Amino acid sequence: MNTNGDHPRAPIEPAVWNDPVMRSALAAHDIGQVYRQLGRIGVSQRRIAALTGHSQPEVSKVIAGRQVQSYQVLARIADGLGIPRGLMGLASNDTTPSAGDQPREEDTMPDRRDFLGLLAKVAMGAGLTAADLAILASPTTPTPTPARVGATEVHQLAQVTAALWTQEKALGGGAVRDAVIAQVAWAQTLMRAAHTDQVEKDLHVVLSDLLRLAGWASYDMRLPGAAVRYLGQAVIAAETADDPMRSALTLDCTARVYLRHGHIDEALQIVGVGAIPAERAQSHATTAWLMSTKARAYATAGKKPQAHDALSLAADALAKIPAEHDAPRLPCDYTTATLAAESGKTLAALADRDRTHCPAAIDALTAYTATTDPGKTKRQAFSLANLATCHLRGGDIALGVQLGHEVLDISASIASRMLAEQVGTLAAAARHHATNPEAVGLAHRTDAFAAD
Repeated sequence: MNTNGDHPRAPIEPAVWNDPVMRSALAAHDIGQVYRQLGRIGVSQRRIAALTGHSQPEVSKVIAGRQVQSYQVLARIADGLGIPRGLMGLASNDTTPSAGDQPREEDTMPDRRDFLGLLAKVAMGAGLTAADLAILASPTTPTPTPARVGATEVHQLAQVTAALWTQEKALGGGAVRDAVIAQVAWAQTLMRAAHTDQVEKDLHVVLSDLLRLAGWASYDMRLPGAAVRYLGQAVIAAETADDPMRSALTLDCTARVYLRHGHIDEALQIVGVGAIPAERAQSHATTAWLMSTKARAYATAGKKPQAHDALSLAADALAKIPAEHDAPRLPCDYTTATLAAESGKTLAALADRDRTHCPAAIDALTAYTATTDPGKTKRQAFSLANLATCHLRGGDIALGVQLGHEVLDISASIASRMLAEQVGTLAAAARHHATNPEAVGLAHRTDAFAAD
């Protein structure tokens, strides 16, 4: 089946998107599977490239497994191939009529006889055909958008965003990423409804928080390209809302992405850029975050004096944060516990190059892990992993093994590839004690954890 002829820009027949396998791939943003399905019905890679704006080699790479994460690229693919945006959870494009006037796909009930027959099949354990599954194909009808958006809708979106941030800190980026991306699309849809100037500003504030979370969750799942793109969009949204504090926090997150992937100079440059909106916001908390990132960048480079200087600046900024009842509402707090965790991670980075820093790192990380940091399970797991690694490298080996097992117990409920990578560092430290049966046992358990 070669849909609609062989011309490179011939449109795809709309019926193609009704296939259950195709709908599942679209909902999961599995563009490689979408392209493979098109290939099976006779749509050439050349034609896909012409319709989507990709080069043919790019299409081949996507088919071979390269992920497509950028919202803009997904939207371009949807529009080029004629895919209804709702099938991919994307906001309607700018040519769509305004929210109150949008024509909507009729939300029809399935044929009652067919549906009841399907339910009977399921209850009896009978096999289902493709036709049966098509009855249950996900509808494309989008959630109705209010004709006018006000403070209530902004508050609802802010509450959902706060809940997703809480879940990310407890369960990891993998647990929330898809939900966050869907909320980003919803926020962008709300922007197209009628609203006041103040509501538009408030929507951009919440959108900035959502995009920052989308970037951070992507980073946590080792998707750095998607991470920095979402974070870049978050900076734009924050600047549109005239919120320099959020701009600075987002730039700090961006610096951490670059640092984690070995780009120390770029991370330091981004920290320098972030200091500009932090100063404009007169936010000591954001300055403390930026100085902590700067300290870790210098530590990763093995520059001890500069790392300690930056930590001192973070401590100075923390001391200037107003009392809780006087402080403005922050999207990301910085407390004494935060400073202890950041100091420990910085010293642990120094210990990667020089084991003499292990005792100081152990002291700082022990101080942090002894505190109660409600809801921040992922941060606790990272700090425990660093603490266990430092003990195995230059401290109490038995305690390091014990803490390592605690890390694995906690990590089982956290969807974070970055944490899994940290566990890999812990495993390498355990393997250095090949004659210690407890350390060897920990190394074997970490291998099983990685395999899962």
